[in-house]
Amino acid sequence: MSELNPDPGAATADPDCLDALNALAAKLPLAAVLSGRGVRDLESHVGLEGVWYGGNHGAEYIRDGVYEVVPGANAARASLESVLEHVKNRAADPAFIWEDKGFSISVHYRGAADAILAKKELQAGIDSAPHMESLEVFWGNHILEVRGRTGLNKGHAVRKLIDEFSLDSAVFIGDDTTDIDGMRAVSEVRAAGELEAVGIAVARPESPAELIEFADYTVSNVGEVAKFMRWLVSVA
Repeated sequence: MSELNPDPGAATADPDCLDALNALAAKLPLAAVLSGRGVRDLESHVGLEGVWYGGNHGAEYIRDGVYEVVPGANAARASLESVLEHVKNRAADPAFIWEDKGFSISVHYRGAADAILAKKELQAGIDSAPHMESLEVFWGNHILEVRGRTGLNKGHAVRKLIDEFSLDSAVFIGDDTTDIDGMRAVSEVRAAGELEAVGIAVARPESPAELIEFADYTVSNVGEVAKFMRWLVSVA
């Protein structure tokens, strides 16, 4: 719901998307935002009541103001701390933006002068880091993310929401590598006849091919996401 920004802290949600999301939350059994951000950071960026927030790809939630952590989500915390220190010591580009989100760590390198070299430096740090056997590595759009091998991802979160709210239909919108799990889950539950579900990918030149593969439809930018959400409000 926001345009890409070299500084994740400066990214802001699109006002039209927020208006549509607010309207959907008032009309539907569930309106949720799933993100790699920490859930409290996510809630502060979106700032809407009546919306279900899932942070760290579904490791933690805020619902009706109540904070929840999925059991086992923090099992790899010690390994994450060790890897963060190790990679920081070996990839010291001042343009890197480091995020320790508790259940995961991220490094944003969009601001680096040479993105290819920056990625190589980060990869070298990961390759030599200790305790990687308990962690998973994800490369997104100018971002490196490391999190525990907990099985918690946006696909798990999608299935959790479907089960907890007994949904008979769902729409999932995503734009990057960590959204692939959610897009795949939507495809699988529909194929299994569990419910009607549609996956929509925001297709940019740098979008991962697998995301587009699992999507049913694509849009080109955040403005088109807002347009689709407004249409959804009109038919909900």
